[in-house]
Amino acid sequence: MVPVIPIVTTSRLTLTPLSPHDIDKVFDIYRDPATWEHLPTGRHRRREESVALIAAGQRSWTESGAGPWAIRIGRTGSLGNLLPGMFIGTGGVTLTASGLWNLGYRLAPTSWGRGLATEMATAAIMSATTANSTAPVTARALSNNPASCAVAERVGLKLLWEGPTKDTVAAGVRRRIYADREPTAAQLEWLVARA
Repeated sequence: MVPVIPIVTTSRLTLTPLSPHDIDKVFDIYRDPATWEHLPTGRHRRREESVALIAAGQRSWTESGAGPWAIRIGRTGSLGNLLPGMFIGTGGVTLTASGLWNLGYRLAPTSWGRGLATEMATAAIMSATTANSTAPVTARALSNNPASCAVAERVGLKLLWEGPTKDTVAAGVRRRIYADREPTAAQLEWLVARA
């Protein structure tokens, strides 16, 4: 039986669990090269990749009580070119195999620079804490993405580790791992192995 998951509203956003109804909008954002400026190899080239992303998100909600949301502009008003109800991306937390929450998001470039990632991330950390307060909350960002690093820091995560990444990136780009508290040695090893 699928649990009933409430809609979360923040001052400017409406957050609902990702569903198959969101597939076209998710794929539009995930295939846009601009959303993958810092990690071009992550871009979705096939719709099936976005279908799998949504399915994994639904499993997260069922298995752990938290997961990724569809992020929409709230019904209370527009933000310039962002109109009420407009889908602007995905974001939230998922519980990893190592017992850590992973905070992540992907927003349409038209929504960048307005503090919306921070607003969603704050709600996501609250969601993670409600679902399982014993699991540390972590976030991963690349050093060539200072905006994502700043979001992690603004929501209270501290830089835990910085080093080489397994992703295909430009020379000199490093992976940064943030956390709200010190993970176990095994959890840190798990994180670094997947940097």
